[in-house]
Amino acid sequence: MGCRWIYSMPVRTLLLIVGVALITLGITEGKSILWVVGVISCVASVLVFRKMQQQLREKSWLMLEAIRNRDYSFRLPVAGFSGGERVLQDTLNRFGGLMSEQKQLMEQRERFYEQILSSVTSGIIVLDEDMKVVQTNPAAARLLGLPVLSTLQQLDRYGTEVPHVFRTLGAGERCNIQFSTSKGEVQLLVRASVMQLGDRTVRILALNDIRNELDAKELDSWIKLTRVLTHEIMNSIAPISSLSETFLKRSDVIGTPLYDGIRAIHETSTGLISFVDSYRKFSSLQKPSPEPFYLLDLLHQVEGLTLVPENIALTLQIEPAELMLYADPNLIRQVLINLIKNAVQAIGGHKGRIHVRAYSSADEHVFVYVSNDGPAIPEAEAEQIFVPFFTTRSEGSGIGLSLSRQIMKLSGGTISLLRSGTNGWNTTFVLEFE
Repeated sequence: MGCRWIYSMPVRTLLLIVGVALITLGITEGKSILWVVGVISCVASVLVFRKMQQQLREKSWLMLEAIRNRDYSFRLPVAGFSGGERVLQDTLNRFGGLMSEQKQLMEQRERFYEQILSSVTSGIIVLDEDMKVVQTNPAAARLLGLPVLSTLQQLDRYGTEVPHVFRTLGAGERCNIQFSTSKGEVQLLVRASVMQLGDRTVRILALNDIRNELDAKELDSWIKLTRVLTHEIMNSIAPISSLSETFLKRSDVIGTPLYDGIRAIHETSTGLISFVDSYRKFSSLQKPSPEPFYLLDLLHQVEGLTLVPENIALTLQIEPAELMLYADPNLIRQVLINLIKNAVQAIGGHKGRIHVRAYSSADEHVFVYVSNDGPAIPEAEAEQIFVPFFTTRSEGSGIGLSLSRQIMKLSGGTISLLRSGTNGWNTTFVLEFE
């Protein structure tokens, strides 16, 4: 520290001037000792200059290494320096400070973008040129039915089409893919874009669940249609029922041949009003009043309704037993009653089992599976079971499952039918609460 003055600009200049003066004086007066001392002084000035250059190179190299390692905490000493060297040291320190500020800003932006990716419902997958997953968000793993997506090889379980699309979809292209998971059928719209990230080219895949969107639009269309139909039918049938009831009470009709005909008209119109009134429930559900409740308690309530005959065993598997839902318990109870009734009707008079399993996933979604070992639903019918008024039973109204789907939609969840044989059961409905 005490010898740094030797490398200052004034000292180097003074050594050089003194050396040149002594050399000149020694040559003029013929005194060898003077020009020898002068030569030594000049050499010392050159050595000091070279030493300064070497130190500058070392400092610059250390600074570049620190920048290369993203370490911007380096600071060069300014005490003991003067002139240009002090300015240079101070400039390098300011540069390090600016780089440190930029690093902090970039880290904040990365956290900001990661938070956005975690919040969006669209799945995002970033692939490098070698088709390795560089980055992804939780929505992508959820849409693909995976706990975590780390490699495209994980998608081989859905066949060759899904990973092939992810590997070959070009920039600006889009494609629909459909596959089955343990949670039901999935239909995704995949869009690809390409961008340059430093010296790498990356492909960004955006995934959107179009099946739920299509189901929601279809459900809204059915609700609007049902409201119009029930309104028009009720306006037409109500007067017929009222007038026929009035004629049945008249003394000049009772006991005449007209009585039986009018009674048939009245009974038919009354039955039609009751029939239409059940459809009205589909389009005029009450607004949910969500509250926290224990799922096991609700299932015990349903179990107490004695919906299940003795020839059928009902088992409950709730993990954990204190699993809670935040929804309207009255509406969810109706969904569970509909599913258990359907299972009982499917099994009929044979011995069978109904199994209800529920658990919470890592992303805090709650899944409720209602399974039975009755006859499997044919594939052609499975595609229509959530359509309002569709039924395969002569006494059925076709409202139960479509009503359940609307309740789940109002509750912020979904209901799906899994493929026959999933988890060893012939028929399984799954409720998902987000």
